Amino acid sequence: MTTLWAKIDTINETSYDTNTLSVITENQERITCRIDENNTVKTGEIYRLNVETIVFKEREQYLILDYTHILDANLPLDEVEALMKVFYTYAPTEIVNVKTTIENALKQIENPIIQAITDAIYHRYKDDFYRYPAATKFHHAYIGGLSYHTSTMLELSQGLLKTYTFLNADLLIAGIILHDICKTIELSDYKEPEYTTEGRLIGHITMGVKEVTKTAMKLNLYDTEERMLLEHMILSHHYYGNFGSPKKPNIPEALALHYIDNIDSKFTVLGEALESIAPGEFTSPLPVLDREKFYKSNIKK
Repeated sequence: MTTLWAKIDTINETSYDTNTLSVITENQERITCRIDENNTVKTGEIYRLNVETIVFKEREQYLILDYTHILDANLPLDEVEALMKVFYTYAPTEIVNVKTTIENALKQIENPIIQAITDAIYHRYKDDFYRYPAATKFHHAYIGGLSYHTSTMLELSQGLLKTYTFLNADLLIAGIILHDICKTIELSDYKEPEYTTEGRLIGHITMGVKEVTKTAMKLNLYDTEERMLLEHMILSHHYYGNFGSPKKPNIPEALALHYIDNIDSKFTVLGEALESIAPGEFTSPLPVLDREKFYKSNIKK
């Protein structure tokens, strides 16, 4: 018996009692496997396969004896990341560092009400939070993009908090962690995401506000200013109504959240575009930057 990690590429049903699978191994080899017709695996998913070599129609193939989905294998986060980077486009960072940044920021929240609400929501969505993209296209549209975007925003916030001392650090940190967390239910999947029906009709902003409301009520913290301010930050972080925000920011922390979000999303797209061209060239028109083309200078850092 041989054990291997592989992604299911195609599944072909047959008239035999086994179906044919084309799979890609972690060594990027394409092999043909057979699996009992009553077993259910999904294309595009990663599995640990226990296989044995067989000969089928005079060709060497592999019979799958049993299988375990990568998310059911109880692997450490860094091992899941390493495997996913083999098969999918993944955030250009180490997920362990991203998690450390986010959880250290969460520990810095001193206000007990803000901390309790934020911590409860974070842990409710924690697993998907480190897998999902931040969008289906444009910015951070890859596995792990949502948490990567959040960690970068937290790093950017430190400069604002140091410069503008009237900003409330607890509110800003919590707003950054919570503002996009319901993209884990707005989007259908972490690999090839589409917008769910609820995502299209309600959206992650309203979902996030509802999550704060529901969590505050469960913790007997609804009748607090902190709950209201957290809701306002999520509600207003897109700033414009045509981008999903029915209210513009009316507290300084909400305004800071909007600008940090805007900076990180746009500069990430710009950085990726610049990486793909040589010095002395212009990028293609960038939709998130009013379709402007940006020049990559020959000046070295």
